[in-house]
Amino acid sequence: MALSGTYAFDLDIDAVIQEATEMIGGGEVLGHEPASARRSLNLLLADWQNQGILLWSTDVSSITVTTSTTTYDLSSATIDVMEAVLNRDNTDLQMTRISFEEFLKIPTKGQTGRPSQYTVKRNQAYPTMYVWPLPENSTDVIKVERIGFLQDINKSASQNADIPRRFLPCLTTGLAYYMSMKRPGVEAARIAMLKTVYGEQFKNAMEEDKERASIYFLPKIGYV
Repeated sequence: MALSGTYAFDLDIDAVIQEATEMIGGGEVLGHEPASARRSLNLLLADWQNQGILLWSTDVSSITVTTSTTTYDLSSATIDVMEAVLNRDNTDLQMTRISFEEFLKIPTKGQTGRPSQYTVKRNQAYPTMYVWPLPENSTDVIKVERIGFLQDINKSASQNADIPRRFLPCLTTGLAYYMSMKRPGVEAARIAMLKTVYGEQFKNAMEEDKERASIYFLPKIGYV
């Protein structure tokens, strides 16, 4: 049995649109349709990031603190923060995330020391990170595991979606479903079929895209 010996299969945006169009079963692609499909793809990817954390969209960035400064703007490509540690003298010290409401209730916001708590205010343009106590130096570094936006799709040829290839099946069926709702003359039964297949494929991909390490939950018990 002869095998290819390669592992490079991928689809550029043009091929994704073609595959989705074939799934719909309609005739030729109209002149405006590639632009409409790219718009649908961007909306589709945005919806994926509302469904859960896409592991490939996370990375670690660093913030050098400034003495007595409590707020730090994160990049506009950031959705949220998963974890944060403070690095001092090459030692990482875990920081605890609190809600913004808890941060507001801290009575001694001007207290300085080693930052041990943080909160994230998710603004419209970019998130802002608040730390407490106020940094006592300008040498500590906060390492942030952040969730980032997926890159935009802005052309069809020679461009790929910002996804691993295991998500290509649900990307193409999802696009077919989105496009079928916009195309005139597509039967309701086919639209429903595409929605079902897309949902199953996306569920499978999200269940596979998970952390393999064991997770232990420890309840936090307090006394009134």
